[in-house]
Amino acid sequence: MCYRLIFLGVAIALCMPLQAQELTDKQRNLAGRYAQLEQVLLRLAETSATANPRRATLLNQVLHESRDKLLVQRFDTLVNALERRQLTDAISGQTEIEADLLALLRLLENENRNERRDAEKEQIQEFLQDIEEILHSERTLRNQTRQQEAQNLPMLEETQRDIRMRAQALQDRMAEHEGWSPPGGSESGDSSEQSEQSEQSAQSPAQSGQGESQSEQEQSQAEQGQPQQSQPSREQSPHQQTLQRALERMRQAEQQLQQSEREGAIEEQEEAIAELQRLREELERILRQLREEELMQTLERLEERFRRMLRQEQTIRSQTERLISELERESSTDQRQIQIRADRLGIDQQAVIDDAEAVLVILREDGTAQAMVESLLQARFDMVEVKNRLERTALDAVTLHVIDAIIDALQEMLDAVQAAIEEARQRQENAESQQQQGNATAEEPLIQLLAELRMIRSMQRRVNERTVRYDNEIRRLLEQPDSDSSHLRQAVEELARQQNRISRILHELRIGRTE
Repeated sequence: MCYRLIFLGVAIALCMPLQAQELTDKQRNLAGRYAQLEQVLLRLAETSATANPRRATLLNQVLHESRDKLLVQRFDTLVNALERRQLTDAISGQTEIEADLLALLRLLENENRNERRDAEKEQIQEFLQDIEEILHSERTLRNQTRQQEAQNLPMLEETQRDIRMRAQALQDRMAEHEGWSPPGGSESGDSSEQSEQSEQSAQSPAQSGQGESQSEQEQSQAEQGQPQQSQPSREQSPHQQTLQRALERMRQAEQQLQQSEREGAIEEQEEAIAELQRLREELERILRQLREEELMQTLERLEERFRRMLRQEQTIRSQTERLISELERESSTDQRQIQIRADRLGIDQQAVIDDAEAVLVILREDGTAQAMVESLLQARFDMVEVKNRLERTALDAVTLHVIDAIIDALQEMLDAVQAAIEEARQRQENAESQQQQGNATAEEPLIQLLAELRMIRSMQRRVNERTVRYDNEIRRLLEQPDSDSSHLRQAVEELARQQNRISRILHELRIGRTE
């Protein structure tokens, strides 16, 4: 046994160089492929910017995450570790990269989930429109039944049959809609196979006429004036069961109209209307859940972006302050290094500007957070000013003041988003009570009115502070006639536009509250 172990150890040692080289080559190949993938994502983001802003935003977010995590550099580090036979370090690095890649993959899958959710919302809205039309027709028929003479009631049977056939067509469309189920899924079946089984083996007599015994039972119930009670299959979702009950009530109403039984027909029509209203409420609840899910996802994306932008801006601020102190005490021979570092800070500031552009796409797509859009536009204008000042090595108190204004604006927007997330969670917890209050289809704004008013107040304060600063600069330029004032003229024009936009937003908010 001892000799065998020694032999096995030697064999492993002899094979080790060949295996390690193979692993190194494979790792190098993966590193190259991932670097190419980043380039592909960049091109896709650029080409999608106009046609599909949501996809471009998502791809840019993936790219930012990848670069923040330094994945390309870490792939190269793994190659170097394998070349030096540092297998422990390589295994640890591979495990970490695998986790980061899975996180990016989940982020990319958000697009598919968004598309599925949008398609589901659109389909539910179509169903709701059909239900409203059927409800209106059934109510009209009920009123006609009340007003019609008893001998003329059979004339309404055809109208009732037409309404039932429209409801039947709606039921068929709902059953044929693949993968359509309430959020949570367990009640409406776990797969499309269950839906097919439900259609083939669990259909009601109204759908397929399953057998003589059931037909005889229906006929017996009809003769006795009793409503046909379906035995819905377990695969049927609650809304399908509700619609099936409405269909059976309509069928009974047809028979009552044929027999000139006014009271019985009206009773069945009332029950059919009640079932259709319950179906509408069920679908509205599902639609509200989808909208809340979409709102929460948007808010979480905004929170992540604002948090990162705030962290980056705070870093730029601390490094700028350090450069200012170094500039005050360093000799002129070292100023070149300070300029290089200021240029790098300008590049970092551009990265924050890119993030702000991505957030603006999200906010404009939502369309309900006007004050936040304007606040971010104002902050973005300041970011550009900071970038230009850093590139000119204008390291002074004014630069710090503008950065502080950016940080204050980002912090305020982050607080507003976090408050909106908390409110959304409370709405989800109180979903049942909201359903009873009949608010199932109400569109919740991304940011509530109070938070928007706070942002407007902060924007106005920053406009006022900037007005004072520009006034001081203008007075200083008047004392120096040869100074270039073009940048200041553009800044003042932008300040005027900001003031006009603040006024417009306040006016629109007032109009909205009045309406």
